Amino acid sequence: MALDEKSVLEALKPVMDPELNMSIVDLGMVKDIRVENEAVFLKIALTVSGCPLVDKIKEDVTTALKKASSVKIDFVTMTEAELEAVREKVRKRSSPEIKQSETKTKEVPVSNKQSVTGITKLSNPGIRNVIAVSSGKGGVGKSFVTAMLAVEMAKRGYHIGVLDADVTGPSMAKIFGLTQRVIGGPHGIIPTQTRLGIKVISMNLILEKPEEAVLWRGPILNSVIRQMFSDVDWGDLHFLFVDLPPGTSDAPLTVYQSMPVNGSVIITTPQDLALMIVKKSIRMAKNMKIPILGLIENMSYLNCPGCKERFTIFGPSKGEETSKDIGIPFLGAIPLDPEIPKISDAGHIEDYSNSDIVSLVDKILDNLKNLPQAQIKSSAPKKKNEK
Repeated sequence: MALDEKSVLEALKPVMDPELNMSIVDLGMVKDIRVENEAVFLKIALTVSGCPLVDKIKEDVTTALKKASSVKIDFVTMTEAELEAVREKVRKRSSPEIKQSETKTKEVPVSNKQSVTGITKLSNPGIRNVIAVSSGKGGVGKSFVTAMLAVEMAKRGYHIGVLDADVTGPSMAKIFGLTQRVIGGPHGIIPTQTRLGIKVISMNLILEKPEEAVLWRGPILNSVIRQMFSDVDWGDLHFLFVDLPPGTSDAPLTVYQSMPVNGSVIITTPQDLALMIVKKSIRMAKNMKIPILGLIENMSYLNCPGCKERFTIFGPSKGEETSKDIGIPFLGAIPLDPEIPKISDAGHIEDYSNSDIVSLVDKILDNLKNLPQAQIKSSAPKKKNEK
């Protein structure tokens, strides 16, 4: 049967948008189909300029149109009106799940397979423990602490991954000095690895241009975050650290609802404003039935290199007092170190060492051992003389 516009659309219906998991035909992405001598010419309207998954879409479209003598695809960007139509379709698809989460928050028991909202959790048997790192507000050094916890774990022999869930403000690639974009493999997206073997997935490793702004609304952002967990070939990990964006918006909610988070580490500073806002993040985790491994007070003090005195730049430490008031463990304090910005900007975070970080990891591991769903005994790395 000769190809025409109708048969081309029918052949492309099974092709799914990798981010939204909906048919590119149903989403209105396929445009201006033209068939000449069994050669197909068409346009694919992308939801964002410089879409990182354009090669995947091209491959799937070409495969679906294998009966054509050739396939020529012109990729364009959707107009705002077309984007709004896509958002509406995504909202309609998601609305039953949202209603369920609104009505069943208190009734649904927590388990490995189901979140407190009734939304089915994602699973990855290769990942033994998932630790979310959150903060109430930005600027408290959350991403630095996440990176340092991952580095210390890796130095102990654990297999570590870092998922940068701050899609609109990613920083992990810069902190670890990573520039190589991720590529697709037979079992999913292959994360970029650091010198210590830490596997990292971050939006800046997906975008063609790291400085490209991500102009996505909630439903698309949530879908991308889920895919960064489920569609990435993480392999065998002892711990996956998820660096959450600050606050209590859609992104942290998506992580808590859909990923098998074993515990959350909360980051703050001594400032009253930071402590006031971080309580929101703590209450969010508690409401989502996520165990809180403890509070870390970053930038707690400055050690004067010349006079050896300790200065509390942001006010006296209140982390331990706040933890006691809220009823969560206090993991410890990290000093304000002028070397940290230099090391982070240079991408040499794996060269930095701090005895406070060592103590924090010890306490996190101890607290994890008390959680029934954590896999600590089985996740202890083998010593070099063990086979």
